[in-house]
Amino acid sequence: MKNILTLFAAASFLAGCASTSQTDERNPDVAPYACFAEGKIADVTPKGWLKEFLERQATGMTGHPEALSYPYNTCLWAGTLDRNMDSYGSDWWRYEQTAYYTDGLLRLGYLIDDEELVEKGRAGIEYTLSNASEAGELGQKGFWGRWPFAVFFRAMQAEYEATGDRRIVDALERHYMYIIESGEHIGTFREGQRQPWRNILTIEGMLWTYAKTGNKALLDYAVAEWDAGEATELNLEEIMSDRIPHMHGVTYNEELKLPMMLYAYTGDLKYLDAALRANDKLVVNHMLPDGVPSSNEHHDGRDPITSHETCNVTDYTWTLGHFLMTTGEGRWADAIEKAVFNAGPGAVTKDFKALQYFSSANQFIATSTSDNNPFKKGSTWMAYRPTHETECCAGNVHRFMPDYVSRMWLSGTREDEIVAAMYGPSEAVYELSDGRKVTIAEETAYPFEGEINFVFDMERPALIPFTFRVPEWCTDAVLKFNGKTLKFDAGEDGFHTVERRFRDGDVLTLELSMPVEVHDWTDSYGDEPERHVGSYVQRGPLLYSYAIPADCVEDTEVHENMHGKVPENPDFKCWNMTPAGPWNYALKLTDEDTLEAVRTSSDGYPFDIQGTPYRIPVQVVPVKDWELDEGRYTPHVPSEFETGEDILEIELVPYGCTTLRLTVFPTE
Repeated sequence: MKNILTLFAAASFLAGCASTSQTDERNPDVAPYACFAEGKIADVTPKGWLKEFLERQATGMTGHPEALSYPYNTCLWAGTLDRNMDSYGSDWWRYEQTAYYTDGLLRLGYLIDDEELVEKGRAGIEYTLSNASEAGELGQKGFWGRWPFAVFFRAMQAEYEATGDRRIVDALERHYMYIIESGEHIGTFREGQRQPWRNILTIEGMLWTYAKTGNKALLDYAVAEWDAGEATELNLEEIMSDRIPHMHGVTYNEELKLPMMLYAYTGDLKYLDAALRANDKLVVNHMLPDGVPSSNEHHDGRDPITSHETCNVTDYTWTLGHFLMTTGEGRWADAIEKAVFNAGPGAVTKDFKALQYFSSANQFIATSTSDNNPFKKGSTWMAYRPTHETECCAGNVHRFMPDYVSRMWLSGTREDEIVAAMYGPSEAVYELSDGRKVTIAEETAYPFEGEINFVFDMERPALIPFTFRVPEWCTDAVLKFNGKTLKFDAGEDGFHTVERRFRDGDVLTLELSMPVEVHDWTDSYGDEPERHVGSYVQRGPLLYSYAIPADCVEDTEVHENMHGKVPENPDFKCWNMTPAGPWNYALKLTDEDTLEAVRTSSDGYPFDIQGTPYRIPVQVVPVKDWELDEGRYTPHVPSEFETGEDILEIELVPYGCTTLRLTVFPTE
């Protein structure tokens, strides 16, 4: 686990997290076999670029659901949703999709103090609470499946964390006890049903409710249903096999959290082993350069033109949050940051008015006919648009950054332990055990720069264990207290604790080196051996890409696959983006070359391409005969190629600044 300076020695994960569960000092909000706890959404205030990102969400698609069309132009969960005009989609879809949106909407409203957004999210919660059945069952009736409510539970969780409304816990307990007492088995496959595998996600809400109530029937049921293994593709037998995962990506990423959560509440190592192995298999076989596994819609390897659903930016990072809180290992925070800072903004326009359903590390064209993935090839799924054929990503996209901000600051196992788990400009308020409050301002331009200042604001001095993280990619970290350098051991798990009596105005400074690194990218096709594909450039948690100049033309066609859906707000447009300049470059490096990030004069919004604070100049050579496939698809990175003689210099920018981009370069 984490190293502790001054009073405590380093401890291993199992000894450091699990053993403290038996002591009187342990924070009761933390699961018995976990290290950290969330629940700070009402006490975290985003600042700087994080605040602007969220404000752009509010003025963009999150604040204008009419632009997303059906089912977001409805009452959401504050009533019954009618089918859309041609009865497209299964009955459960519209409730799954609007549950995603409601969760993101509500968290966003609390984080930026937007009462209109909060009230809109609350409306669905109030309706759900007031329309429970006599037996206590929550959610819409009339169609089979627990999955939509498993999504909506997360909005209710957010509301409870923000307000402490005990009605939510009581209603959830009655709901889950209804499931148990009715004899329903969410872990048992029912022939002919569309979604038995996602019913098992009910366990997430059950375990959360167990933590709030101590009702052991909820824990016992969750254990028995997951152990049954019939209703989940990601069961213990499948995980421990040598089979390469080839599941629906959203399903895998959602179910991946369950064994880790079960470990957090039971301490049974079989669950921890299963969770870690399942993630390892996913990363080895399907991880893409931007930090999210491939899923189009099923897993599809590691090729840089292979896509992931935008849903999975949210789903994978939400799941990794449980890995982080349970194990206390910094590598999970590293992985969350990589996905959120790269894949997230890379899948949306920078005004947050359009998104991709499928998004790739290399995408040289993004139009209504450019989807190069086997699923829906040639269709609209890679275009930046507010409306999409299937609506889940248009709902889930609202969650990834509010989720990130609400989990940046956590609580630890020890009394008054403050945990700065993930970084970005923000402010957090903690109430200490004696009732006093301490406010910590995190002053930083992270992830664009590596200096982070934690400034303490408090009425009187207090003894506080303050825990922070040094990412794995950092080769040199410096810690200072009020300007004086402190020695500390980097440790193995990334988290370190300074315990001291902090006073008003104290400043703890963490300086993280951010060297520019060139990494090889490898892939394999089916049964073929692993091959070198190319190279990509990374600085800190940020990938750097060549932003391909784009011709952006509004797509006003009402495509047949859209089932009549069009943006219902003229300020939100569908785009056809085609390359407006060369993109067919190979990276030219020698062993002596050292890439450097160059500071620009801009201090604007860092994900606007003209506002980004750092660019990386690189030398490239044009690749001959590397062209769009069939004139409309992004091609593979060539393994053998011929180049021109001219050596050119181009600038790379953060991946999240781009729409069309070249990230994995062919290399000579």
